[in-house]
Amino acid sequence: MRYIKGTDRTQLTYWTAEDLISEESMVRVINKFIDISDLSKLGFTRTKPSETGRLGYSAKALSKLYVYGYENGIRSSRKLEKETKRNIEVMWLMEGLTPDYKTIAEFRRENIRPLQKLFREFVKLCRSWEIIGGELIANDGSKFKASNNKKSNYSRKKLDDRLRRLDEKIEAYMAKLDEEDSHDNATETTAQQGLMELLKRKELYEEYMAHLNASGENEISTVDPDARLMGNNRGGVEMSFNVQSAVDGKYDIILDYDVSTNPSDQGQMGIMSKKLIRKGFRKFTMLADKGYYNGKDLQKMKQLRLKAIVAKQKPSNPKDQPKQFHKEQFKYDKATDSYRCPIGEMMISTSKKTADRRVYKNKSVCRNCPHASECIGGKAKHRTVTRNKYADICDEADRQFKENLPLYNLRQQIVEHPFGTVKHTMNGGYFLLRTRRKVRCEVALLFLGYNLKRAVKVLGFKDIMAKLHSLFCCFSFFRLPEHFYVARSFNFIFSI
Repeated sequence: MRYIKGTDRTQLTYWTAEDLISEESMVRVINKFIDISDLSKLGFTRTKPSETGRLGYSAKALSKLYVYGYENGIRSSRKLEKETKRNIEVMWLMEGLTPDYKTIAEFRRENIRPLQKLFREFVKLCRSWEIIGGELIANDGSKFKASNNKKSNYSRKKLDDRLRRLDEKIEAYMAKLDEEDSHDNATETTAQQGLMELLKRKELYEEYMAHLNASGENEISTVDPDARLMGNNRGGVEMSFNVQSAVDGKYDIILDYDVSTNPSDQGQMGIMSKKLIRKGFRKFTMLADKGYYNGKDLQKMKQLRLKAIVAKQKPSNPKDQPKQFHKEQFKYDKATDSYRCPIGEMMISTSKKTADRRVYKNKSVCRNCPHASECIGGKAKHRTVTRNKYADICDEADRQFKENLPLYNLRQQIVEHPFGTVKHTMNGGYFLLRTRRKVRCEVALLFLGYNLKRAVKVLGFKDIMAKLHSLFCCFSFFRLPEHFYVARSFNFIFSI
């Protein structure tokens, strides 16, 4: 039997790059989207050719290359350079251009902010196409690995330990040098060289400690100064950034993002809500998990007149304590400003009503209570219940959560899978760039790639291409062709 035979490599063939690209390839969407984007208005460099010097690559060509690269998990400038010479889709997209990796990397470095604006331009398009509802939005955070090794991160505790060990080693070297001096050995020894290295290292660690004392921070990273040690979902810790996303509930389009150096999500919901309001989203319901449950943040949401459905953390109670005497069984009475314990006794506070944190207790009742051994834990002689100034806001949020439990259950399917797609399908679980400012650019490109995938899935390839083509025609109509120029001193256009 015979096999299917291929074409002879030396055979002369007649085809174009257009023939090699699938009719419904994502590269066509990327090409059309960049073509309709006004890169000059967004602040990109290289939007106008230089009149002197060597010819350069256009901003449109390099923007297309980066959007395609991040959408397909190819982010390194060296890898992108290789793709321009071997990937048929990239060769079609770049029209045969093959910039070197330095040119590719330099373009990203010069356009950190404009590349972020490109993400927001596509969100505006999605909103105009009515695939963004703007009524139900889910907020969540995920840890992305930073370009900084754990060994290059120093906390106060780590520095104290290193300095203590160095002092011990220096003492040992000094003793060895004293012994060598007693033998009148004037030549430089390995002990002297080792001592000099230890002294240099000690000086470096002391500089790090002085920096921490001056800044008031708890850790310092020597490669990426903004990266922080954070726990991951595998039970370990690694150098990371906490990436926040706000995802629309209608078709799971990412509306906005933020990059935080705080491992905790508390305080982020208010920040994301303000960013969304500035983008034109006024009345919406925000869904968030228990990591966002914070009285100050919930109060901010109320001030912004936004509805927040947030799960509450489980209160910490002693393991051996009966459920009857857990903290949540103590009920607050707003009319009398008191708590009722599980057996119905009143607990009052002697703190000022303006205090940020008030303590409620009843010593006389606890002293004679038959359940004291079950209710009171540790060495305390009476039971206390604390209430902070945000307690009323939290109580209102708890009621709102219970009333909207079916709506809250949608949170996971709205906001979790975009992170999964970005990290695993798009190879975006780590950053190549350093510092928070540059990392935001990488997040924007990753989320733009995700939104492009999502929009094509929702609208269909033909529909989104038709919409982009109509915008391209409008853009081309209102833009002067390159072979025209406007004479400033006249009111008409000359054609060359």
